[in-house]
Amino acid sequence: MSQAALDQMQGGVSDILRQVDLSSPELNPLSHAAGIEYLTIEDGPVHTGGVMPSRGWSDDLCYGTGTMYIMGLTTGGAWGLMEGMRTQHGSMKLRVNSVLNAMTRRGPFLANSLGILAMFYNSINSMIGSYRGTRDQYNNVGAAAISGLLFKIGRGPRASIISGLICSGVVGVYQASIMAYNGYKQKKLASTFTSPSEPQLSKPSNVI
Repeated sequence: MSQAALDQMQGGVSDILRQVDLSSPELNPLSHAAGIEYLTIEDGPVHTGGVMPSRGWSDDLCYGTGTMYIMGLTTGGAWGLMEGMRTQHGSMKLRVNSVLNAMTRRGPFLANSLGILAMFYNSINSMIGSYRGTRDQYNNVGAAAISGLLFKIGRGPRASIISGLICSGVVGVYQASIMAYNGYKQKKLASTFTSPSEPQLSKPSNVI
């Protein structure tokens, strides 16, 4: 294609674009005399006291349940792998089959158990926080105890109480470690920003 043809083509496109009125309300129905109306979405308060920032119970439910399910699936798969490797079989094919059976048995079981516990915990924790009007470590320990009680309630009162004590103990140890770490971090930060005392200069004695 010659240079003259290219110049003619570019000139034709420029002429067409000059004829288009981009400010026409027909092309942009949102443009009017008052301007464009923007959709404003106000986010709720973000709580940073947990493992990750959260805007409410829905974030806790989604993140907590998903994280615990993946953690249970990974831990259960490793448990099944070690269990399958300990079994003694003659051929390699039977050994691989035993490992796969153990992983598919332990992984989903532990993942479902931890996922259900996380759903109980986050839902109950949100209800306790709404009732008390605050989010603190007491809500977490209480929600863990009730979640453990409900998780094993079908096994009888003894198993239910033991499960509640175990869950509340695990969450209590976690909360205590978080509080100790935050206190240590604040103390270290305060000592960093504290300026050392300036040395006092001794006055020279008068020589007679």
